[in-house]
Amino acid sequence: MNEHKTSRETGDIGEEIAVEFLKSHGYGIIARNYYASHAEIDVIAITPDGEAIVFCEVKSRSEKVAEKYGRPANAVGYTKQRHLIFAANQYIRKNPDICSSRRVRIDVIEVYLPVRGLPKVRHLQNAVSVRSEH
Repeated sequence: MNEHKTSRETGDIGEEIAVEFLKSHGYGIIARNYYASHAEIDVIAITPDGEAIVFCEVKSRSEKVAEKYGRPANAVGYTKQRHLIFAANQYIRKNPDICSSRRVRIDVIEVYLPVRGLPKVRHLQNAVSVRSEH
């Protein structure tokens, strides 16, 4: 991988890798880049057993950036968590046919992009605690 990518390019590459990772583990992809006002959810998926809707925040870093700044999930702070919860609640309200009978969780998927070799993916389930508005 070219180590001189912009953060947006790194994010786009990481998101593609995360989607392929989820698919390879049996998840169904429902939506990508879902926007709710000031908040975005990178990937919305359904678990392989069909019992849960998963809102995924994808955080990607090159190995060099991760060495300097730590794990990608560290970038999902309080404000980002509140935005994810807001967007997830909006999606649930607007899509009761998909969501009403399913559990909900918010995950973080970390993607590490090496200069050489294959990317590494770490899937952190239930990374953000959610209280239902219902």
